[in-house]
Amino acid sequence: MARARLTWRTRTGRVVLSSCGALVALALIAGGFYWWGGPRERRMAQQVLDEACEGVLPSREMRDVLGDGPFESGNGRVDVLLAERASDGDRAEGRTVTCTVTGDGVPVAGGNTNEAEVQVTVQSLPQRRADDTGVTPATLRTFERGPLYPRPSTELPPVGLGNGWRGLFTTGESVGDTDPSYSSSATVTTLLDCARDRGGLLVTVGAKDEDGTLDDPRRRAAFARVATATAAKASGKWGCDAELGKEPRTVALPVNADESVPLADASGTCRGVPGRGARLSRAWESRSADSPVEVCVVAGERPEPPGTGPSDEGPRYHFVASYGPYAQTERLAYEDRHGQYTEKPGPGEAPAGRLVDGGHWASAACRDGSGPALFTVRDEGAWDEDRSGSYDEHRAKPSAADLAYERAALKEFARRSARAHGCGTPELP
Repeated sequence: MARARLTWRTRTGRVVLSSCGALVALALIAGGFYWWGGPRERRMAQQVLDEACEGVLPSREMRDVLGDGPFESGNGRVDVLLAERASDGDRAEGRTVTCTVTGDGVPVAGGNTNEAEVQVTVQSLPQRRADDTGVTPATLRTFERGPLYPRPSTELPPVGLGNGWRGLFTTGESVGDTDPSYSSSATVTTLLDCARDRGGLLVTVGAKDEDGTLDDPRRRAAFARVATATAAKASGKWGCDAELGKEPRTVALPVNADESVPLADASGTCRGVPGRGARLSRAWESRSADSPVEVCVVAGERPEPPGTGPSDEGPRYHFVASYGPYAQTERLAYEDRHGQYTEKPGPGEAPAGRLVDGGHWASAACRDGSGPALFTVRDEGAWDEDRSGSYDEHRAKPSAADLAYERAALKEFARRSARAHGCGTPELP
């Protein structure tokens, strides 16, 4: 029996051939969608990550915050600066790379995704002598165009990264914030000490996820891993070869304005700071760790939260310990603000003294090549004035007892912090 041939002339042939044509067309369309929406889209997203910040962004950690793509890269910046000549005649080269990448974010159960954003800054740091404050005419001219290094918020104590990393985790949420977006933004910094006296690296990551909340420890850890993985990649790419910490699995939340402890029970950054009876009996602190910025706030039994303005409940004092680039930034900020208005030496010119806008400073030599540490104490009124740019001429001048307390408390704060960081005995006012 002869087999029937499937041709366009027969009804069966037309049906079968039409069906095959439709299947082929569907296969081509599906393949096109797969190509354009699958591998090609993933390659384009990966290309954005590979090209941003000169290739130091970690792919997996960025995707944990931004999602799988597509990504958009903002205008990046690469700066190469020459520092003032050192005593040996050499000129150290400083390099700064900044980039911003946005994505759709990681889906949250029960909701859609909103935009997530990560901004990364990687900076090389020069090697400094133990007595080199980094305040020179050249650095001051550069500072006038903007801070050399990002300044973390010290209104409330930031939290250290831990896990073998020398870094900070701060949130956008502070006293008086009402914008809900602040509760989903954070800044993470990591400071590396390069091998063989080759200076250091500072990585600063600002992350924002409109769908997330920092109450979720997974989001905090994801933000922190972007910073630590970027630091690890930059260390290898930039020839730093620093000793690295472990991958952060958990990161604590910074202290809130309503989370004070009795000063006598302080065991972190406020440990050892003396009280003054009921006038100074509460403390806001973070766990003492290898953090380049440490903050302690002490106040009375029932004060307003730190940063909310003047109070009749008694004085409030801010203690801040700054190391490496943060110490240099604070010294430059003070000199830029007050240098041309006073002949009294400031923190960039003398190891210890009284601040012209209230408070005292001390310093300690650190042998890790990051320059001398800076320790300050300010009463709340002077601290607020320094931030706002205004001066209250009617503010009561501190008494002799107040000044004596500042010096005694600064001594204990600085000694504990310097010892924990392996620095020398602080020089005190």
